[in-house]
Amino acid sequence: MTHTPFTQFVPYAIVAMGVGAVFLLTTAAMPHRTALTRRIEKLDAPSDRRELIIQQIVNSKASSTLAQRLAEAGWYGVTPAAMKIRGFVAMGVGAVLGLILAMLVHGGILGLILGGFFTLVAWRFPAIGLSRAIKLRKEELGRELPDFLDLLSTTVQAGLALNAAMLQAADATFGALREELYATLTEVKLGRSRSEALTALADRVNEPAVRTMVTAIVQAEKLGSNLGGALQELAKDTRDRRWILAEERAAKLPVTMIIPMALFMLPSLYLMIFGPVAALLLRPHT
Repeated sequence: MTHTPFTQFVPYAIVAMGVGAVFLLTTAAMPHRTALTRRIEKLDAPSDRRELIIQQIVNSKASSTLAQRLAEAGWYGVTPAAMKIRGFVAMGVGAVLGLILAMLVHGGILGLILGGFFTLVAWRFPAIGLSRAIKLRKEELGRELPDFLDLLSTTVQAGLALNAAMLQAADATFGALREELYATLTEVKLGRSRSEALTALADRVNEPAVRTMVTAIVQAEKLGSNLGGALQELAKDTRDRRWILAEERAAKLPVTMIIPMALFMLPSLYLMIFGPVAALLLRPHT
């Protein structure tokens, strides 16, 4: 078998990319350090070259956007730099798989196309996983929010203070909303004002229904209006929005079903109708 220059280069490229992927994966798996810890380490020790390299890769604007998306997904233990490294690791793994397939097809243009395709697809895997996590988390928040608002309204109208009412309602809530509420109440216990803690909650979650809830609570406190009634109306409005969204999704189902019907149901139907006719026509005459 003759070896083209491309196929001779592939094994070395696989080894190099494998080593790079292992290095980046090890870097991403290192424990996360807070900003205060990093400042102390910079004062007490020489600058970390690995951290400088990562900061050059991730600029401030992209890091801020990515940090917001990580907060929306609830991935508080993952830094933007670690997320970027995950993308590079996935890209390296995809490149290795693409080069292996290129060796199997003996290189050439098809090998280059396969290598590039697998590299691009693998590079997008972490971003796709992050987007999926954001979507699932926001759906979970939307499911739990109306019940939380009902409980909060009931406890406030029963005479409890807002902090105690939020704690009681949070104890009866599940999932991501419960975690965020506990984090907000913890910030209030540590001395942060309630309006600032609730605003930080809305910024972290970045969900319109949660932001509306926070705005209603903050405005009701400032104006001295009936908070229980406002929460009750807000719960009804949130539940109505969920029904409207469910109706919109149900209305889109016929359009969504066109592709499965065209790919699976219609060919089977044509086969059942015209199959016997084709068999009779193609049957050899004796």
